[in-house]
Amino acid sequence: MEPQVIGILLKVETRGWSGPPPLLPKAPVKVDEGRDGLRVFIYDLSLRDSDISVGDACLRLGSRLERMLNSPKSPFPRGHYALRTTLEFGVMADRERESFGYCWPLEFLQVLVDAGIELSVTHYLPKPDESDGESDHVDFDFTSRRR
Repeated sequence: MEPQVIGILLKVETRGWSGPPPLLPKAPVKVDEGRDGLRVFIYDLSLRDSDISVGDACLRLGSRLERMLNSPKSPFPRGHYALRTTLEFGVMADRERESFGYCWPLEFLQVLVDAGIELSVTHYLPKPDESDGESDHVDFDFTSRRR
């Protein structure tokens, strides 16, 4: 099994943002409030395909990120409000293999650099379901992860 993307979140940390959460293009799935005007908007950018490789996900997501964050229409103008932006990938790989790997397309990495987005990856190596020994289903709440 090639490593598969199981979820993608975009976290935008802001300070001083007082209006409603911006749409990118949808509303955030969660908003965390902190001290001193800190707000973290969490957007679910997961793709509809359930079996998508990291490379394919990056190719589809790169242009979306560029439009959302690197264009003049971005709700987070560079240097204004946004303190830190992090893209979090959840990747599932086969626990039985000795090793696994994947590539990040250069065009995708350039979009991240241009937008000042940090990249975070969590690997999920599912254990077989104890009831039947065959399933590699993973249950998780990807939106509840905290740094």
